[in-house]
Amino acid sequence: MKVLVLEPDARVSRGLERTLRVLGHEVLCPSSAAQARTTLEAEPAVDIILAAQHLEPGETGAGFLRWAEAHVPRARRVLISGTHCPPDFIEQPGLQWFQAKPFGRRELEALLSAPGPRAARP
Repeated sequence: MKVLVLEPDARVSRGLERTLRVLGHEVLCPSSAAQARTTLEAEPAVDIILAAQHLEPGETGAGFLRWAEAHVPRARRVLISGTHCPPDFIEQPGLQWFQAKPFGRRELEALLSAPGPRAARP
């Protein structure tokens, strides 16, 4: 599975990347929302996107995931935050949901195994 992780905290990003690689996944870790957009435009075959809510100034994870929904609609999208789920973020079963931080390997494995649009196809 190909996973894009958009997390501005380098320590958290490295931890997620390391765990995902140990679990056997291919991981992309752009350093900004702009770089993530460029990455997804060049390589749209991403299965799941994990985006932190608090990104660089002028960018939010919810806003980035709205962009991703329009540009890589088959990718499942997870908003991660240690504070709260913003009121403008709409969960969509199997496609988009919120995950509170901190979370461990078990929760990460559950996020990756949640059925998505690809899994629903015959």
